[in-house]
Amino acid sequence: MYDEGFVYYCHICEFGVPISYTFVHEHQLEVVEETSTDEGAKASCSRCKEPVQDSSSYSCGKCRFFIHKQCAELPLEVSHPFHLQHPLILHDRTWRKCNVCLKGSQCGYQCTSCEFNLDIRCAMHPHFVAGDLQKLQHFSHDHPLIFVEDIHDIESENDVCSGCQEHMSTPFYCCPDCKFYLHKKCAETELPLEINHPSHRRHPLFRLAKSPPHQEKCSCYLCKKSYKGFVYYCSLCEFGFKAADAFLQTVMTKIHEHPLIPFPTTNSFICNACGTDGYQFSFPYICCECGLMLHKDCVSLPHSVKITRHRHRLSHIFFLKEKEAKERECNICHDEVNVEYGSYCCSKCNYFAHVNCATDEDLLEEEEEESKLPASDDSTGDISCAFTEIKPGEIKHFAHKHNLIFSDREVKDGQSCEGCLRPIATSFYYCEDCDFFIHEGCAKLLKKVRHWASKHSMELFFYVNFYCNYCWFLNCGFCYKCDKYDRRMCIRCHEILDTCIVERHEHPLFFDHKYEGSCCGCGSKFVGGFRCKDKKCKFAIDYRCLVLPNTARYKYDDNHPLTLTFRDDHHRSQCYCDICEEDRDPNYWFYHCADCDVSAHPNCVLRGSPYVKLGKPFRYAGHHQHPVTFVKIDFNPPKCNRCDKPCRDELAIQCTESDCNYIVHCNCLYFWNVLLTDL
Repeated sequence: MYDEGFVYYCHICEFGVPISYTFVHEHQLEVVEETSTDEGAKASCSRCKEPVQDSSSYSCGKCRFFIHKQCAELPLEVSHPFHLQHPLILHDRTWRKCNVCLKGSQCGYQCTSCEFNLDIRCAMHPHFVAGDLQKLQHFSHDHPLIFVEDIHDIESENDVCSGCQEHMSTPFYCCPDCKFYLHKKCAETELPLEINHPSHRRHPLFRLAKSPPHQEKCSCYLCKKSYKGFVYYCSLCEFGFKAADAFLQTVMTKIHEHPLIPFPTTNSFICNACGTDGYQFSFPYICCECGLMLHKDCVSLPHSVKITRHRHRLSHIFFLKEKEAKERECNICHDEVNVEYGSYCCSKCNYFAHVNCATDEDLLEEEEEESKLPASDDSTGDISCAFTEIKPGEIKHFAHKHNLIFSDREVKDGQSCEGCLRPIATSFYYCEDCDFFIHEGCAKLLKKVRHWASKHSMELFFYVNFYCNYCWFLNCGFCYKCDKYDRRMCIRCHEILDTCIVERHEHPLFFDHKYEGSCCGCGSKFVGGFRCKDKKCKFAIDYRCLVLPNTARYKYDDNHPLTLTFRDDHHRSQCYCDICEEDRDPNYWFYHCADCDVSAHPNCVLRGSPYVKLGKPFRYAGHHQHPVTFVKIDFNPPKCNRCDKPCRDELAIQCTESDCNYIVHCNCLYFWNVLLTDL
């Protein structure tokens, strides 16, 4: 079965595994022919995370565990050309970042004494193992640099080239021991040791691997940018600039019709393209015909951009004409736009944005994604319909197997919409055969849309249950899911605009994706949320508090609804929750019944499940063989199969089979990140 190495072997079953195999998994592993999980997705190797190939992998039937044969037989110790000082030891289930490809991995080789790590793909790469290494001795580093080309993609969000300070990408040179990296272009470009430059005529400038430290609060370009790459420098005058800036050429740009010339100057300036300060010694470009002066970075600005916050493309302008020159507000950050300098605007709408706001990577729609959707002049960019009209007043909707009939009569038996879980009033569709009701507006939701909160298009799905990645409520019904990433948005979050007016605050709110702070509704720390347009007002809330229902009912007070209340003027010592009997902060939101004088935390009233439909069966794929359903048990609750605590008055899933005692808290499901699916 194995060509070499020690194995553990069972003569009765004629089954054997390498010694190293015993460190991988606690159960016996078997050869598998089918490499698909219960959900039908392709299985991946538990070590290298690559797809498992048929007839060369093993699995554990109990745990849905898969591993490549070659990954199972990895040696426990290797001597590697990248780190000849010490042997490297195989490790499992400990997160490490590879010193070569910069990827994080739970399996790889490491030298604990040197904090040196290689993931298994880099460690076992044929060229690296053979020692067939192309090396370069570079002026910027003491050790020879190794050329890396034909490896898997690298991850470099926090890792930059030591030459240009830009993000890393292949091919590149590196010193794995020192975690030193250079782009191939940066490493192989011949930079002269000494140059004379018109920006500093008194002395020659010398090439350095990085700028020497300056005095504290120095305002030069290198210090303002915290630049640590290659520089040309005069130590007598403490003057320097990026090595790449020494050889700037005349360029043409997409936002201006004339050639732009590099202009070495020691003076500060205001960039005509973006309206922000130009640092001293930052090498602007100028247009001699128009008198424009631009940052070097602004030379590459696109003529137009498509951002998530607006339905049309925005075009760059350098200024507004006199008859249009009035105060403008950036529709992203809501600060004033200086109309005498550059900005991005929509030619069809009164929409303006600062250059730095409109070109923020978090707001730009990806080009390949944009090409999938046709141009649209409506507010959502919708491209498809979720239903087919059979005849006037009757439709076939993707979320239900039967045709739905339109009605505008009043519903008296407290039905709720299957799409958004809110009560049905008038104007709805219903099924004559099933207990299925849906708002007219929810029925007409588009199947595929653009949403301001996502860089990618989103598609409408109907789920028995899902966690919304924005408000983090457990939901049933309609969900918009990102086409590229597994991010899901409930209908309530989908309906919120990036600027909105809420009755819970006197000023308009806008979404600030860079905001970091505490929610004024609950006190939780969050990144990216809604804050007040009034700069003097510090009000900010997260998605979860924004979608809290205005009224809610609790089982012990069915006679009166509890109203969401935003401040308690009583002394802190008198503020407590009538449900959990714990202290309650009077500065945060709570539910209150004035008739009964009952106050409670929102989480205690809602129990994390205001948008879940109890009693509807679904599959708990891969974890329980029978259908299950959502329940809330008040009396004589059984114990949770996961945490062994009673499931009293908390949302749980319970087996629908009468002779099965399976029940699990939903909090335990969330902690274990379980995917729930329909029947």
